[in-house]
Amino acid sequence: MIASVFPFPTVLLQILILFVAIAIESWFLQKLLKLGPKTSVQYTTILNLSCACLGWFLFFGIESVMPKDLREQLIDYMILGGGRDIYPAITLIAVLLLAITFFAKWEGLEFLQNLVAGTKRTSKPQFIGPPSLTKRPPQKTFQVTTVFGAMLIAHTVSNCVILTLLFLQTSN
Repeated sequence: MIASVFPFPTVLLQILILFVAIAIESWFLQKLLKLGPKTSVQYTTILNLSCACLGWFLFFGIESVMPKDLREQLIDYMILGGGRDIYPAITLIAVLLLAITFFAKWEGLEFLQNLVAGTKRTSKPQFIGPPSLTKRPPQKTFQVTTVFGAMLIAHTVSNCVILTLLFLQTSN
């Protein structure tokens, strides 16, 4: 009975999207912000799960106040995969949601970094002694130093990959 009512394909697709977004965004945050692997995965997991939960709450909240015809079309499209005649509206909503989730992730990442920096009690030990003769000069590499730039790149790449996966899924 539950298999005929519960939207398993939608839930599985959401889980796949979360895994892809976490993997891609954590790699970019690790490389661009010089975070540790564990820290970058933790940050992106918190940010992506928060955005997904808030997105579903907003979806069900907005859906409950919509007119019946529009509600049926939206649920048919989101849950059941039908409703091909509402693509322009869905495209506009998707672009808007991409921008909103980017800003939410950017502010969330800054909040998490400030939260962690504020609770950190120990400082990094410093070695005081003669300079090492084997120390190489630092290599010049392209580096994004701002949280905004790193999150913009990570969010853009992960959403391009997700949109490609969604396109391949709908073309079958």
